[in-house]
Formats: sequence, structure tokens, C-alpha cells
Amino acid sequence: MNNKLLPMKNLKKLAKSELKKINGGSAPKCSNGEIPCFHEAQGSTPHYWTCEPVTIGCRL
Repeated sequence: MNNKLLPMKNLKKLAKSELKKINGGSAPKCSNGEIPCFHEAQGSTPHYWTCEPVTIGCRL
């Protein structure tokens, strides 16, 4: 089997704002030492993002 990558043609460079929509949507920009954590919707509470310390991580 040949695992060689084929060249891609007619590629469009995406702006950072476009990439953000693809990679994570509305994830917040967190301060140094923090990471964005996504929380699933539960009952009538919609999904949401928080910034949590790296040392704790995303636990919920």
C-alpha cells in the first residue's frame, strides 16, 4: 500500500477568524496558565465554556 500524500490543488488560505469557527467555535481566549474547557448542555442549561487553571484541567 502506498501512503504517499497527494498534492492538493486550488487551496484557499483561511483567515484566523475562519479557522476559529472550524476549530472549536466560540472557545474563549484564556489567560496564561489557563485552558478553555467545554461543558455539555444539561437539562435546561445550555453548553458553555470556562477557563480553568492548567494544573486542575477540565474535570467536569
